[in-house]
This record gives sequence, C-alpha cells and structure tokens, in this order.
Amino acid sequence: MKYITVSLLVLFVLGLMIPNAFAENVPNWIKNTAGWWATDAISETEFVNAIEFLVKENIIQVNVSQTSETSQSVPDWVKNTAGWWATDVISETEFVNAIAYLIKVGIISIESSKTTELIAEMWINDYITDDEFLAGVEHLIEKEIITIQSDSITNMSDLPDWLVNNAGWWAAKIFTNSDFDFEPGYVKEELYPCNEFSQESSCFKIMYNSYGFRGNEFQQQKHEIDFRIFTVGGSTTFGVGADDDETWPAHLQQIVNEKITDKEIEVINFGKSESTTEFEYELIKNKISSLDPDLIIMYDGWNELRSQFPAEKTIRNWESVCKLGKNKGFDSIIIVQPLPLTGHRVLTAQEITNSFSNFPYLQSSQQYVDAFEELDTVCTKTADFRRIFDYVQEPIFYDGGHTMSFGNKIVAENVFSVISPIYFGKTYSVTHSLYTEKNEPETGVVYAVGADLSGRNFDNLNLQNAVFDKADLSNTSFKNANIDGARFVFADLDNSNLLDRTNLSDVNLVGIDLSNISLKGKDLTGANLSYVDLSEHDLTGTNLSNSILWRTNLSSIDLSSTTLANVFSRYANLSESKLPDSLANNNFNLAKLT
Repeated sequence: MKYITVSLLVLFVLGLMIPNAFAENVPNWIKNTAGWWATDAISETEFVNAIEFLVKENIIQVNVSQTSETSQSVPDWVKNTAGWWATDVISETEFVNAIAYLIKVGIISIESSKTTELIAEMWINDYITDDEFLAGVEHLIEKEIITIQSDSITNMSDLPDWLVNNAGWWAAKIFTNSDFDFEPGYVKEELYPCNEFSQESSCFKIMYNSYGFRGNEFQQQKHEIDFRIFTVGGSTTFGVGADDDETWPAHLQQIVNEKITDKEIEVINFGKSESTTEFEYELIKNKISSLDPDLIIMYDGWNELRSQFPAEKTIRNWESVCKLGKNKGFDSIIIVQPLPLTGHRVLTAQEITNSFSNFPYLQSSQQYVDAFEELDTVCTKTADFRRIFDYVQEPIFYDGGHTMSFGNKIVAENVFSVISPIYFGKTYSVTHSLYTEKNEPETGVVYAVGADLSGRNFDNLNLQNAVFDKADLSNTSFKNANIDGARFVFADLDNSNLLDRTNLSDVNLVGIDLSNISLKGKDLTGANLSYVDLSEHDLTGTNLSNSILWRTNLSSIDLSSTTLANVFSRYANLSESKLPDSLANNNFNLAKLT
C-alpha cells in the first residue's frame, strides 16, 4: 500500500455534514474513481485527489477544528468500502463516513488541494469526460476560483460557446495559467542542428572526461561537493544536437547554480547514445555507484522503443536500480521522456513527418506510467514528462525525439521542479511564454486539441485555421463550414461529412483514415496527406497540386488524370501506378516509383 504524506503541519478538520442533495451532486466520475481504485485500476493518490475535490467543492461539507498531522496509508477497509459504494452495495452516507475517517486522521489534506489543476489532470488522463470537466470549470467560475479576464476570444463571438470554450482550450488555459491564445505560425518552422535540411550534428562541441562521458573532469569522491547528481539515459541525455553547455544536464547545473546558493551541487552527465535501461543498470552498478552519488536520475523511453525492449523488462531494470540505491545509499528518480506524439502538443510539420515510427511509444510509455505506483515503493520519485511540451508554441524536436538547447532547457526546468521540493525545500513552477517576439498572437483561432466534439453541428461556421488535432469529431456535420487552413491531425472523423465537400484545399489531414471517403474530382491543392493510404482510391480529376504526400501510399492506382504539380512526395509509394505525362517541379526524392 502506497503511503501518502500530508503536506501541511496542521489540518483543520473535525467532521463531515452530508448535504441533502449529496446523491444528486456527486459527479459520476467520483463514483467511477472509487470503483477504479477498489480494483487497482488507478492509484491510491488519484483516489484521494478525487475525494479532496469533493471536500474542496463543498459537495462534502467540512466543519473547522484542529487535528495533528499524520502520515499513514489508507486502510484496506476503506478501499473495500469504495468498491461497495461503486457497485451500490452501500449508500453514499456510509461511504462518506469512511471518508470522514480519512480526513480526521489526516490522510486527506483539504487545504493542499489544487482543484483546477486536479480536474484538468483528470481530463487529460481520461478519468473524466469533457462534459464533467467543463461542469467542474463552470462550478469553479461560479465560486470565483477561476476568473476570466481575457478578451482574447471576443472576436469569436459568432461561434457557439461549446466550441470556443471547449475542454481542450480550458485545459490549456489552466495548465499555462494564462488566457491562452493559440498562435499557429510556428508549425511551419523547422529545426536543423547544423545544416539546413540535414539532421547531421557534427558541428557541436563535445568534450569527454577521463571516464569516457560528456563533460568536465570530476573527482571520484565529492570532497567539497555537498550533493552529487548523475544523469543517465540515451542520446537525449548525452545531448545529441547541442553544445556541451546546452544539454539538459548542463542546463540543470546552470539552474541549480542560480537557484540553490547555499550548497555546492554537481550534475554529471553519464548519458550514452543508444543505451537502454539494461545498459544503464550495469553502468550504475559497476561504475556510478562507486563515484559517491547522492541522486541518480534515469531519463528513458525512446531507446527502449527503438530496441524493441519489452516494457516489463524496462520496469524491472528501473526497479533494480532503485533497490540498488537503497542498498548503496543513493536516491533514484525515474523519468519517462517525451516524444513528439505524446501529449496534446500541436506538432510542426517537421515533427509530424518525423514521428510516425514512434506510434508504439504511446502504448509502451503508458505501461511505464502505469507501473509508477509499484516503482514508488522502491524509488525516490517517478515522473511523467510526456506532456511537458504540450503548450510550448515553438519547434521542439528536430527528428523523432532529439531536442536542441531550447527544448533541453525545458526538460531541465521540469527536472528541477521535481527534485527541488525533495532536496532543496523549494517549490519551483515551470512557466513558459506563450509567444515570441517574432510571432504576435493571432486571436480568433479555435483551439480544440483533444476535445470530444462528437455529434456536434459545425454547419456554416467560420473554422478558418481551427486546430482539431486528436479531437473526436465523429458523427459531426460541417456543411458550408469554412475550414480553410484548419488542422485535423490524428482526429477521429468517423461518420463525419467533413470530407464530403469538393474543395479540401489547404486542409491538414495527416494520418487520417480516408478509406470510406471519395476523393474523385476533389480539390486537394496544398493539402497535407502525409501517411494517408490512398491506394484504393479513384483519383480521377483530383487536384493534388502543391500537396504534401510524405510517405503517402499511392501504389497501384491510375494517376494519369490527376494533377500532381509541385507536390512534395518524399518517401511516397508510387509503385505500379500510372503517372500523368507532366510531372514538372515535383519532389520525388526517395519515393518508391517501381
């Protein structure tokens, strides 16, 4: 059973009074949460957070008195009670009596709740629906816990409220602690380490120490160093694509030097390209453990995917490191790293084209995170970094997972936010400017990333440049809607009439399933159809001028009457297809033509 430490020295709690409308007021997700916890589908921490929400929002009412702090686990009988309530074996009253016990003994901390972040986290992790999330937001607005001060969306007043104030936009507003206005200009920008259009990174300065790892020399024993941190991982920790002082461990050293002035802290980079957790465990056991470490940070995930390393084996390697640390006297922190496809980030075109081989990481990384509760019993801390770039409106990745100095600094800031409360007694919040000097915000862009808008009617709406990445748009209608420049990257368009129209120019349809859509005679000028399978389509009279066909499957079809002027079809499959007579100004570099 995981132990939960109450963060405040004194909790002001005595008892609970149950409102008459308790049964009607408790959101369904709370009851679901109780059931999930009872069956170990979620962690104890997530369950306690949900109950804190009930108390914080006065659905369960609390009278004030004083009780001392405690640190203990939730008793098994409370877990049984949660399961019984979830299956209607006991009443809400009996369940609340169990919760009253948790509050009285200090296991649930009311004052430490961060309600807005809590409900946003629950939405992001699919524990609650869009409707439940938005109902929570509305309640917090009524109680003035959330305030609306921005006029950033006033020029969208002709759009329905359910679209403008969708769950994706509210999550962005909460997580950025801002009035969040999305500026899409950065999605066309590209990053290259050294030379344009090349991922080659030999131009960067790399210095190795006598141990064969990147960075300055250091003494085997700490001597005048108060706290020594080793970072291990693959090339993303080593810092491919960055100078010596621009890797994330180097940025972490700079942040520590700036923020912690009363201690001498040393950050040592033991990242190695292509290493997996198996290599890292041996490295830690045979070398790092003898170098007087206080803390070892493991930053992993991508190489395990590329090496087809079983998720369970990765988890066991992390566990072995943490157990080794307990025996050898060092702490261990496990971090699951971000890749372009993780989270709700609106990707650049370059990030999209470089990310498709990493689709399996969505599943394996979730397996890692699901193991956190188990790992937390032996490790000092676990951290999920898959969403740290969600709302950063700048290019981040220059290939399938490497970042340059800007991205590395964000990683370092998030690492510091994890370790600072544990070792330095300070809370550090990561904040990022939403805009840059070169990009002034363009108000009026609908931002609905990850939102559930299924069954909605978008007829006649102005959706120009709208962002619907990863949104559920199934069973929707878009008759006469203006979708010029709109993005539907990885969106669910099942049974939507969006693609019934003739003009689909400049629409981003990356990775969309078009198997049941007729594209015959349609205008797809400037459309992005990367990674779309068109091999079964009749493209007679279809205009694909200026379109992006990166890795698009166009095999075995008749393209003789299809307009293909100025297309970008790198790595496209055109084998056994009948091409038009004129193919002027087309980029077929690395395309399969035979």
